[in-house]
Amino acid sequence: MRLRCPVCHAETALEAWAEEAAARELFGLLATLPDGVSRALVRYLGLFRSAKRALAWDRALRLAREALAMGLDAEVLEAALAETVEAMLAKREAGDVRPLENHNYLRRVAESVQARTGCTPAPRMDALDVHGAAGERAHKPSATVDGVLRLEALKRRARGEVGHA
Repeated sequence: MRLRCPVCHAETALEAWAEEAAARELFGLLATLPDGVSRALVRYLGLFRSAKRALAWDRALRLAREALAMGLDAEVLEAALAETVEAMLAKREAGDVRPLENHNYLRRVAESVQARTGCTPAPRMDALDVHGAAGERAHKPSATVDGVLRLEALKRRARGEVGHA
């Protein structure tokens, strides 16, 4: 199946991405998040890409996990990601095109969002903990995504890998 990028119009095969373990895992992780958080996270990950190179799947996955592991409420995380993206895009328009190197700016923006909204740090919002306070799933993935995630977990166990490292 050939897919066309809506931004640059490049074409690639979905099968090629499906062969890349980190890409599959990143897509699975994004599918388990609330829509607003996943869209904001994808835009945020783009800030780590240099002007001349693509962002490697394994690095994108690691960065996504790190951002989600900050212990932020989903609403705070979504707002902080969106504000970070807007601020960095404004800096790029002003001529500063350096990619982000770490999550320090996101942390500061998240603290600001928490202070403005009066939110306190909530249960972790990450792929390993997508349950609400009552123990219910915050966003249930489709049966297909759930199956892919279970298959990947089985493959990792068969290879002797532990956790999501």
